[in-house]
Amino acid sequence: VMELSYWRSKWRKGNIGFHMENGYPGLAKHWNSLDFNDHSAVLVPLCGKSKDLIWLSEHCQKVVGVEISELAVEQFLDENSLRAKTSFFADFKIYQTKNIELWNGDFFKLPKKNLPTFDLVYDRAALVALPPDMRQRYAAKILNLISTNTQILLHHFEYQQREMAGPPFSVSVDEINKLYGHCFHLQILEKQDLDINYYKKFQNQGLQSYFIEILSLLLPNKEESTN
Repeated sequence: VMELSYWRSKWRKGNIGFHMENGYPGLAKHWNSLDFNDHSAVLVPLCGKSKDLIWLSEHCQKVVGVEISELAVEQFLDENSLRAKTSFFADFKIYQTKNIELWNGDFFKLPKKNLPTFDLVYDRAALVALPPDMRQRYAAKILNLISTNTQILLHHFEYQQREMAGPPFSVSVDEINKLYGHCFHLQILEKQDLDINYYKKFQNQGLQSYFIEILSLLLPNKEESTN
């Protein structure tokens, strides 16, 4: 099991290769293929200090990010010149700034109470940050937090897992279907074969065959509800 201290120490040491300085370009690019109104609420698990939170806050009514590292949350506020009010609930310190709420604590303990009904879960490399046993727990937690109308936008990677230890772990479309397929059907919005020569760090860890980046959209199965 990957301990929470693992992620806290990554932030402390500034070892955050997973952080995308300008946010993830696929978000804006595919936003219009999602079916939302402006009143939507979005959940961003394991959000770090992602610039995507800002982008989402400009396109949605409410953004709820969950992050274990207090340092990541403070850097996010700092880098975006935001001031936040703080409060406490359950095991979380909650930072409120404009229409963004950042819950600092263990995602697996996130209480459903006090959260809005989510229209979207934006998973940018959250699932791929976790080893297999934790991925099952994570998917179960997501399913517990959402409604029957929630869509999931999922950014993930596929490679030969035996070549390199994660994170990011390799998460195939098959695995996503195993985790979520009973409630969702999956559409691939984008799939690209990345040049592994660009990822020297991963090559040094043993990656050699391929490295594929995928953006999947999970749409809720509506067959059950007829009304």
